[in-house]
Amino acid sequence: MQIPSYSKRLSASDVAYLEVKRCITEWEYAPGVQLIEENLSKDLEVSRTPLRQALYRLELEGLIIRQPNGRIHVAPITVEEVEEIFKVREVLEGLLAREATAHVTVEHLQRLEDVLELMRRAAEQNRNQDTVKNGSNFHQILHDLSGNHTAMRFLEQLNSRIERYRRIGGYKNPGYVAMRPVEEHQQIFLAVSKGDAAEVEAAMRQHIRHSFYVAKETLELYLKND
Repeated sequence: MQIPSYSKRLSASDVAYLEVKRCITEWEYAPGVQLIEENLSKDLEVSRTPLRQALYRLELEGLIIRQPNGRIHVAPITVEEVEEIFKVREVLEGLLAREATAHVTVEHLQRLEDVLELMRRAAEQNRNQDTVKNGSNFHQILHDLSGNHTAMRFLEQLNSRIERYRRIGGYKNPGYVAMRPVEEHQQIFLAVSKGDAAEVEAAMRQHIRHSFYVAKETLELYLKND
């Protein structure tokens, strides 16, 4: 396994947590796949103790499931869960985007525009992973600007599961239209540029709703063929 470079200041447990989480989120570990501690320890080059600490954190986040016999599997994905998660996500992200509007400066607009351009280039080149990642960066800028730490905390608690479902459309849907989310982010950007908080919230909620439809459609197709 080629492990990304993480900060040397991170503990072995943190590195193991981040890498296993990345593999689950990026669909390198598919839902239902068994994770064997001995193999993970060898691949990640960490001892069992920090690995088990990392797995415990992932279990709390709902990304892995430990069965009564001790075996560990990547958590399954369900239509019911994606519906629940995206309903909550729509409300929280709409609120954060609305509140971010009041704090946007020219510099922030430039940052959003730069990320949007990176997202557009990735979509034009069918680099779906980069399209999704740049979209996440766009959202994060607005989250940070909102200053609503309570809403951000609630969203962070769901974030691991959200990211897995966000990626299923771009990674598993053969009919995925990469430019569609770019256009939706462009609408959000234009509303932010005008300083229209209500329009920003509406555009964000519409974008999240469409992401849900794509995720649900892809998930149903994935589960049918699995």
